[in-house]
Amino acid sequence: MKPEVLVIGCGNLLAADDGVGLHVVRSLKECKLPDGVKVIEAGCPGLNLLDLWEGVERVILVDAVMSGAPPGTVHCFDASLLPPREVMPLSSHGINVIDAVELGKKLGKLPERLLIVGVEIVSEEAFVEELSPAVAAAVLRARDRILEEIKKMLPAG
Repeated sequence: MKPEVLVIGCGNLLAADDGVGLHVVRSLKECKLPDGVKVIEAGCPGLNLLDLWEGVERVILVDAVMSGAPPGTVHCFDASLLPPREVMPLSSHGINVIDAVELGKKLGKLPERLLIVGVEIVSEEAFVEELSPAVAAAVLRARDRILEEIKKMLPAG
């Protein structure tokens, strides 16, 4: 059975702040989530995102963002209003979240509601597992924002 809301954490735990999306969803998994909500750690899924959300109407993607805002800023935007491609770091396969969403649009394979929660990062340094202090401090803020968005997405009941 498909979940009513799917939360997908993206990132690379071995590239410093790029792993923030995975840290956020791990924090989310520790919460009591409403029925119908599924949380997955996708790593660097590239185009596999299209398969992960297939058949799901409401999806929240969580990933690192580099827009020039202060580190630790939590961004939230609808997939219909995507930022420039350069805002989302590249995955190890050269396909980032923006690329996958754009392709999903062209193929008619987007969820009915797709929200992207991004945390502004400082570094993508390879072989560093720790988050920078400002990004680590944003993990719980991002988690709380996602919990709010889940409540908005779930049917009243």
